[in-house]
Amino acid sequence: MKRRPCSLLSLSTRILASSIIFIFGNTVYLGWRHHADTESQTGSVARQLQNFRGISKEIAVKQSSILENATLLDRDHSASAESFSACLLVNDENPRLPEWLAYHYHTLPLRSIIVAVDPNSRSSPKDILSRWTTMGMEVEIWDQDVYLPADLLRSHGICDSNVEKGCKWKHRHRQSYFVMKCMKEFKERNKSWVLLTDVDEYITFNHIHQDDPVGELIIPMNIDANDAAEARRRLPHFGEDVTILDVIKNEVDTKYGRQAFKRPCLSIPRLLYGSRESKYDANWIAMAPEGFQDEDFVTLRYRWHAMKGNPNEKVWGKVILDLSRIPAEDLKGSAKSIHRPLQRQCLADPTSYTVSLFRVNHYLDSFEAFSYRNDARSLMRKCEECYEEKGKGADWAWDDDVRKWLKSFVEKIGLDVSQELLANAGSFVDLS
Repeated sequence: MKRRPCSLLSLSTRILASSIIFIFGNTVYLGWRHHADTESQTGSVARQLQNFRGISKEIAVKQSSILENATLLDRDHSASAESFSACLLVNDENPRLPEWLAYHYHTLPLRSIIVAVDPNSRSSPKDILSRWTTMGMEVEIWDQDVYLPADLLRSHGICDSNVEKGCKWKHRHRQSYFVMKCMKEFKERNKSWVLLTDVDEYITFNHIHQDDPVGELIIPMNIDANDAAEARRRLPHFGEDVTILDVIKNEVDTKYGRQAFKRPCLSIPRLLYGSRESKYDANWIAMAPEGFQDEDFVTLRYRWHAMKGNPNEKVWGKVILDLSRIPAEDLKGSAKSIHRPLQRQCLADPTSYTVSLFRVNHYLDSFEAFSYRNDARSLMRKCEECYEEKGKGADWAWDDDVRKWLKSFVEKIGLDVSQELLANAGSFVDLS
């Protein structure tokens, strides 16, 4: 029998079923019964992941008095209202997870998330995720026996890519099953739009710039380039209090929208941001508000990017999907990939850069961040030459489009609450 996922919000059903609540000061302990793992795991990794395994478990949700007393300023975008959901597979992502959550909470607006923890992860995201329940976000953590078929559980445990071949394919199998199960879960909860990206990727408005591709082949072919250009000129900027969801709702009935949103799966081009530092550039302006530092946030620290329309990034675009328009019978088994999860609903080729309202900023980040994860590509991640090769050409041009988001977020949420939510952002703790 598969264990139920671990939820950090909407716990009333689980509490009534079999949970015990202990309250000491500002710490709330939620405990409930689980079936024992089918896997037998030893070593430091298994010990550090014991919060996700065992017959009985506890999740400690530590909330500061600031967060406990925080006013929900975005109740119009609460989990029960129109909002975005996300499916996220993590592996030692704690240094960047606070930023990713805050950014998408503010930008989408993200109000529901299911997080799967890779068995290779040496760290747990639960303390970071628990901060967001007070802000109206539905949070659930899944172990892999929630979404992986029973015959794959034993073979898809901890995988050391330094000695074992096939780790990458096991990761992709895990991701494909997780994505499909996650979408099915959100469909059953009557959610609509869902985001499928990784923690190093941030969806944003695709404003027109001088370095946009010229003469690009238009995909999908039914989109008129002039209509797309007009729609892109209507895009908001950070600080105008307009979200990705607002843009979709505003554009869906326009001439452009009737073309671009015809399918429930919207493919979005990616743009690679490299590791070139900008703080010594003559035109550099620090964007972090008081109480924060630009260097702690990947979206503020890096602004140099690769050539737009780059074939390598274009092929591996990411998607958002409107689950309300996808039949439940399409959400079975495993996804084709996170880039094109549903063959029938998603185009084989991602939307061309010049006709997309949105793009996904993909951050290479520092070598410290790049080599931090203990994932299926660990051997490559420890290779500094590989890192340099991956970032080659990612200093073609620069922009400050997303660097303004944090100031806008702090102005809306408040400094004290923002500092609590973003505590330890950019802090790479030694996990060895």
